[in-house]
Amino acid sequence: MRAFGVSFLRGGIVALAACATAWAAGAAEFQKVIAGGSYADLADFERFATRAKQSGVTHVRITDSLPWSSWQYDDPNDPYPSWVISNPGLLKIAIPEALKRYIPPAHADRVMKILEERSAVLRQLGLKAAISCFDPSMLPEQVFADHPLWRGPRVDHPARARHPRWAPSIDHPEVLALYREAMTILLKRCPGIEVVSITTNDSGVGLDWSSGTYAGKLGNTLYRGRPMEARLEGFFSALRAAATDAGATLDLAIKWTREPDARRIAAKLSPGMAIENFEGPKATPFQSAVGFEEFYWSPYHPVIGIPQPRRVLEGLVAAARRPAPRLVLNFGDRMNRDLYFDLFDRFQAAANQPRTELEQLAFLREFAVARAGADKADRLLELWQNVHESAPNLEMLNSGGYLTDLGPVQQRWLTRPFVPFPEELKPEEKAHYRKFLFQARRESDAESLADIQAMMWTGWAAKHFVYRIASPLERRNRESADIARELGDPDLARRFEIFNCFVKTAVAAIDYQAQLDRARRKPGFPDDPAWEAQTRIGWDHQLMMETARAEIDNTAVLIDLLGAKPGEYLVLAPTKEEEDIRLLGPDLTAQLRRKLEVMNAHWEDYERLFQAAEKP
Repeated sequence: MRAFGVSFLRGGIVALAACATAWAAGAAEFQKVIAGGSYADLADFERFATRAKQSGVTHVRITDSLPWSSWQYDDPNDPYPSWVISNPGLLKIAIPEALKRYIPPAHADRVMKILEERSAVLRQLGLKAAISCFDPSMLPEQVFADHPLWRGPRVDHPARARHPRWAPSIDHPEVLALYREAMTILLKRCPGIEVVSITTNDSGVGLDWSSGTYAGKLGNTLYRGRPMEARLEGFFSALRAAATDAGATLDLAIKWTREPDARRIAAKLSPGMAIENFEGPKATPFQSAVGFEEFYWSPYHPVIGIPQPRRVLEGLVAAARRPAPRLVLNFGDRMNRDLYFDLFDRFQAAANQPRTELEQLAFLREFAVARAGADKADRLLELWQNVHESAPNLEMLNSGGYLTDLGPVQQRWLTRPFVPFPEELKPEEKAHYRKFLFQARRESDAESLADIQAMMWTGWAAKHFVYRIASPLERRNRESADIARELGDPDLARRFEIFNCFVKTAVAAIDYQAQLDRARRKPGFPDDPAWEAQTRIGWDHQLMMETARAEIDNTAVLIDLLGAKPGEYLVLAPTKEEEDIRLLGPDLTAQLRRKLEVMNAHWEDYERLFQAAEKP
C-alpha cells in the first residue's frame, strides 16, 4: 500500500470514510442473481449452491468444472483441440440423433450425468440453473463430408493448428434443427435452466461471415449476405423454441462476436437476447459481472487460493454504477468463496455503498476488521492491496493469456530444461514435456522458449521489458508472504512464494532465450567488452550460466514448496492420463526433478556454445 501508507490507513481513511459522500442507498435490485464457481465434486457443488442461496442468489451455473473432452484430439501432432476440450458445446453434450454416429457418447453421458445431479441439487434448494457454452463449436470433419452444406466458418487458429477446423453454419435450417433438438434434450434432463451464456469466435467456435474469427470471414456462401442480426435472432429463436416446448423461458447472451457495431445489432434482437452485453431491442445492459472464473481467467493460475477481494469489490461498485437486470457473481476461487460471498453480503447490506477509491479502501478496512480483528486489519488490507496493485503488471504480461500460465504451463517452461542445444536432447530427455508444448509448426519453433501463442517475446528488449514488469510483482509477492506469516497463515504465504517461482521461471525463460539467440549470432554486440585477463570466460558466457543456475535453484525451491501434495496448491490434472497442454500432471515434482537432472548434465555445452578462448 505504498500509494497511501499504513499510517494513513490507521487513521485518515476511517475519518475520510465518515465524511465521504454516499452515492447509492441500499442494495441494487436485480431480477436474477447468477453465481458460478469451481466445484471439486457434487458435495462441493451443493455447498457452493447452499452458500449462494444464503446471499440471495437465484441461479447457479452448472457447467463449471466439467471433465474435459479429450476425444476431440484427432491427431497427436495437432495441439489445437487443447483450447476446445475444456469448453462444452451444446451439440457435443446433448447429442442430436443425426450426430450420434460422429460423436462418441461416453464423454457426453458423463457430462450429462453431472449436469443432471447438479440440477437436482438446485431443485431441492429452490434455485434455478444457468449454463455457459461455446458455440457454434467445431465438429468432426466427417460430419461435413457427409453434410457439405452444414459446413460453416473455419474456427481454428492457422498459426497453431495443423488441420483446418470447421463449425456448423447456424444459417442452415437443418443445423438450427440440431440445436433445437440439443436444447430439448438438455432441458428435459436438466429442467430449471433459464440463462444461457454463449462464447463464440474463439477456442474452436465461430460465426459464419464474422470478422472475429482467426481465419477470417468464411461461411456457407448461400448465406453470405445475411445480416448478423438475422443470423443471431434465428439461432436464439431455435434455442428458445425448445424452451417453449418444455414450458420454460431462456435468456440468451453471446459474447466475443467482435462485431464493430454490436449496439446496432442488439436493436434488432428480441428482449432477453443480447450481443456483447447489449440486450434487445433497446440495447440496454443485459447483465453485470463481478469477480472472475477459475483457470484461464485467474492471473494466478495454476496457483490457487490467492484472495482477490479488491477485484470483486470493484466489480460490485461497477455493477451498482450501471445497473442491469441480471447480476453474475463469478467466484471461481474455490478456496476463498466464503470471503467473496461475505464481501457481497456486506456490500448489499450497506446503507451507503462505496464508490470512490478511498471509500472502497475504507469499506475493505471495515471488512478486514470483521474478519481479522482491529489489530490485524491494516496488515490484512495491505496484503489485499498488494494483490490488487499486482494486477496491472500481470495484465501487461497478458497476450491471449497470462504469461505465467502460457509459458510455464503451455510451453512447459516449468518442467523443460534450459540448455544451449535443445535440438540435441535425447528423446528420453524430452519425454516428460515435449508432447505438451502448444506448438504446431516446425520443431525449431518448438525449441524456442520465446515462441508463445505464435507471438515471439524475443531479444534484449523483451528480456528487459519482462524483467522490469516482473520485478515489482515479485517484490509484492514477497511482501504478501511475509504479511501472511505475520497474520498466522503460513499456507497462504507458501502460495505467494509458489507463484513467485512461476514468475521467476517466466523471466528466466525470456532471459535465457535472448542470451541464447545472441550467442548464436556471433560476434554479438559491436561494443562487447574485451575478455578479461583473469578469467577464461566472457561476460555473456558468465551471464548465461548464471541464468541457468538461477533457474535450477528456483526449480529446487519450488519442489520444496510443493512438498508431497502439489495438488493442494496448483490446478493439476486428476490423473497422469489427463495431463494436457493446459494442465500440469499430478507427477509434477518428478518432472521438476527430471528438469534438474537434464540441466545439470549439460553444463559442458556452454563451452561449445561460446567456444571459449584458451587461458593465457
